[in-house]
Amino acid sequence: MSAPDRQELLNNAIAFLNDPKSQASPVAQRIQFLEAKGLNSAEIDLALRQAALRNTSVSAPAPYAAAYGHNPYLHPAQRWDWRDYFITGIVSGVVTYGAVALFKKYLLPHLQPPTATAYEEDRDALNAQFDAAEALLKEIQNETSAVRAAVEEQKEKIDQTTEDMREGETKTRDEMREIREEVSNIREMLPKMIEKNKESQNQSLTELQQEVKSLKALLLSRGPNVPSSSPATPLPLLGRPSIPAWQLAPSQPNASESSTTVVNGKGKEKEEET
Repeated sequence: MSAPDRQELLNNAIAFLNDPKSQASPVAQRIQFLEAKGLNSAEIDLALRQAALRNTSVSAPAPYAAAYGHNPYLHPAQRWDWRDYFITGIVSGVVTYGAVALFKKYLLPHLQPPTATAYEEDRDALNAQFDAAEALLKEIQNETSAVRAAVEEQKEKIDQTTEDMREGETKTRDEMREIREEVSNIREMLPKMIEKNKESQNQSLTELQQEVKSLKALLLSRGPNVPSSSPATPLPLLGRPSIPAWQLAPSQPNASESSTTVVNGKGKEKEEET
């Protein structure tokens, strides 16, 4: 394609870009359309720049157009008469009255302070609430005092019971200790007592045996032919005391058959024949 044809194609592209209908479409769509017409990228960029320059020059206002333009005829301002002022006053009065009425109805009750009666009512209500709260606090305090007194009394009883139990336990412990000591002493003393009793029994048995032997010797020394009525004086046996004759007289006939009962150390009776 020759240079004049390319120039004409470029001018057509610029005219296309300046067309108001084509400006409503996206730029990418317009670039695709120009590429379809055979323009390259450099020509498309040049056409976009020139179209932008032409749009700027067309949209700029002429600086002196208003100075030399046709000025319309200015009518003089119309003067107000009494009717206009009357209507304006009525409208202003109605508007003012409505504004004042709305202010008194909706805003003034919230802005003005409450009356003395309202203050007194609020004060009485607060005093009643304070009195009720004070009465409730006093009741709670009395109940708390009663509960505290009951708890203290119960605590004293528990302490007294605990002290009594401790004293009883201490007393029982002391009694048990005394009983254990007594039992221990008895255990220690019992063998000694048994031994002492045994020795005493043995000594008593020995003395009794000696008495029996002395009695037998005395009976033998009297002889069988001695009359029972004749008094006899027993011979002393090695310094031991003799039995009187008046005690031996009834037992002479049966002297050979007499027997004596002796208690041994084991608590059994032992019988010896003479």
